[in-house]
Amino acid sequence: PNCGAKARGDQCDNCSTILDPLDLIDKRCKICGNEPIIRETEHFYFTFSQFQERLETYLAEAKAEKRWRDNALGLTERYLAEGVPDRAVTRDLPNGIDVPVPGFEGKKIYVWIEAVAGYLTASIEWAKQHQIAIEDLWNEETISYYVHGKDNIPFHTVIWPAILIGIGAKALPTHIVSNEYLTLEKRKLSTSQNWAVWVPYILSRYDADSIRYFLTMNAPENRDTDFSWREFIYSHNGELLGAYGNFVNRTLKFLEKSFDRQVPHA
Repeated sequence: PNCGAKARGDQCDNCSTILDPLDLIDKRCKICGNEPIIRETEHFYFTFSQFQERLETYLAEAKAEKRWRDNALGLTERYLAEGVPDRAVTRDLPNGIDVPVPGFEGKKIYVWIEAVAGYLTASIEWAKQHQIAIEDLWNEETISYYVHGKDNIPFHTVIWPAILIGIGAKALPTHIVSNEYLTLEKRKLSTSQNWAVWVPYILSRYDADSIRYFLTMNAPENRDTDFSWREFIYSHNGELLGAYGNFVNRTLKFLEKSFDRQVPHA
């Protein structure tokens, strides 16, 4: 409804707008393709609006200390300027995590609530296994790095911080490392359509360092980038072997010829 692109019920990947499913144009079920039937139902809500002021302070601190990438700052400023709405945090689904409240067993927790909460719950479980107090991991001195795509920015800069503030946790996300999109041969990655670079496949054919180099040089830090097999092979043969490999080889030959294979002191 905002930019005209195809979107899911909760967010548009094209313009990053957080959506109300009822606002979608030409609504269609992803499973059957039919128009959804709108029904009234009862849900649990998280009053995100109560945390508007605290989130604005949190954003200002992150901006002043340059802890977030520009896309995270820009989108979060936009979300807060529009006003953080209260959101339903439960769903009527057959699968998912049950709401632990008597009488609401049929409700499931919204995936992006339980997903981000997993950062804390997984830490609690790990701390128990290693006999470490969770307070030693999650406190005011904790420095954390959240690495994800730009479509996950609001869940890490608005929803998750609000949840942490709501439960009294002190370790709000410190650094937001939000990448732009990485496409594959100019097409959006899709595991469901088998349009992806599978790790076992690429590791069976290429050295891990070649993969690390290409992904590092081609990382979508400030703009969308593309994974091209042709460019990947060129980076391996032309840059790693041809340029850097030749540089290292000539240096070693020079040491062998002029310094008896010893690195001279500066």
